[in-house]
Amino acid sequence: MKRLVPILMMTLWTGSLLLLPGTSKAFFGFHPDSIRLSFNDQQLRLPGESFQIGVTAFHKNGKIRNTNGFLGGSVFWWRYKVEVTGGNFSSGRVEVNKQLIPSKGKYINIKVYLRRHPEFVQELLLPLNYETDVKFRATNEFDKSPGSRVKGEVIARFDNGMTRIYDNLNGREASDGYEFLAEGGTWERGQFTIEPDFTRIVDHHSNLIVHSLRNRMVADTFSVLMDYKHDYQLSFSGMPGSNGFSGRDGSHGIFGNPGEDGYPGQDGEFGEDGPDVGVWTDLYRDSLLGFDLLYVYAENFRTGQEFRYLINPDGGSLTVVSRGGDGGHGGSGGSGGSGGDGREGKKWVETHKEKKIVQKPVIRKVIKKELRKTTNAEGKEVEVEVEVEVEETVMENVEIEVEVQVEKQGPGEDGGHGGWGGPGGLGGPGGWGGNIELYFTVDASPWQNLIVAKSSGGSGGMHGSGGRGGHGGQGGQGNPDGRHGYRGQEGPSAIGMAENGFPGKITSDSTEEFFFYRQVVQETDK
Repeated sequence: MKRLVPILMMTLWTGSLLLLPGTSKAFFGFHPDSIRLSFNDQQLRLPGESFQIGVTAFHKNGKIRNTNGFLGGSVFWWRYKVEVTGGNFSSGRVEVNKQLIPSKGKYINIKVYLRRHPEFVQELLLPLNYETDVKFRATNEFDKSPGSRVKGEVIARFDNGMTRIYDNLNGREASDGYEFLAEGGTWERGQFTIEPDFTRIVDHHSNLIVHSLRNRMVADTFSVLMDYKHDYQLSFSGMPGSNGFSGRDGSHGIFGNPGEDGYPGQDGEFGEDGPDVGVWTDLYRDSLLGFDLLYVYAENFRTGQEFRYLINPDGGSLTVVSRGGDGGHGGSGGSGGSGGDGREGKKWVETHKEKKIVQKPVIRKVIKKELRKTTNAEGKEVEVEVEVEVEETVMENVEIEVEVQVEKQGPGEDGGHGGWGGPGGLGGPGGWGGNIELYFTVDASPWQNLIVAKSSGGSGGMHGSGGRGGHGGQGGQGNPDGRHGYRGQEGPSAIGMAENGFPGKITSDSTEEFFFYRQVVQETDK
């Protein structure tokens, strides 16, 4: 045992050297003379976002060692203790608390020191960044008219001169930094929609206001002045007819009975006629815009719903459509039920007697000659032939009478015929297009070509398919076998579609002037 102890100790010491080749000096010799804390000035310091920091250690022997990450060094962060007021630290990054919004005039404090040498401390008080200017810029082509949708991006300039572009305005990064307010429109899902009703747009202007949440003093107003050069669409349609239900399948037959016929498919319903529509058009001079506009009033005579449009004759138009509803499709016929299989023929056993030849053993006496020794008169032994009666067993054919059982079977039953498929339902005819009445004042009559009316009938519904015939039942086994049932016939079905609806009438007539533009002056507090 005395010899094993030194050997074991040497093994442990050698193992330590193998585990840390060339690193024991680095581990025990990290004795900087001073440290310096730095940050990445190319990154914004904003609430909810993070930026990089780094520590440089200066040694007495002139060596300089940087932390990994931002400074690209090899010193791990576990050598340092980092304390952040106003945020959190992790692996060389400082995340600013979201609660520090607005960020203008606020700071974040960072304190760093060596864990083994807490006397080496560095501290930074960094101001947070904030916008000094923001601007909303449209990124798509859009008409300057009610109902148009505007997609865009926000260009932000910060106090340190950096510029950032937010192109996903539906994302969290944009919603955390900006507030979007719409006047004469709506802001939803990262896009601005101009108010569809022009009567709710003040002075023909629709505005989107972008406020910076990091600096409440910074905002931008994206204003759209309507020119009403848009191809408006006003469409009406009758309700489509309901599709017919498919017919129920016939039930299957049992024990050779025929299958039930499939039930007929239901006819599709008629399409509803398109509503009648009235359209009145007048021309007026808009004093705010400085050019003529067509004022169009339309009404759905069925529901009383009203629609109003302003149209610039130089590039604008309105298409009014009243279409009949499509007819419903006919339901498919139900499939016929399969015929029942025929039952097997009746079985029984008959017994009768039959004669049969069999072999049986029989004992018979026969005379055979055999040689025997005897002494003759001369006293000599001689062989003499003598007849001897013996019994022997032989096999003989014998006729006997036996009882025989014979299995009999009657004829099998016929299989049932398959049921017929049900007829398909007829498609419903399409509804008629609605009548459209157009009225123009004398001033608007030169622009009749800009108001386009279209009336069309709805499409007729498809006729339903006939149901499939049921399978014939199998004939039952017997003597002879039963016949198989016939397959049911396919259900009848009409080919094609029901007739389409017819278009309605389109008429044009004159009317008196009915629109008088009066500018609304908003009162202000004195």
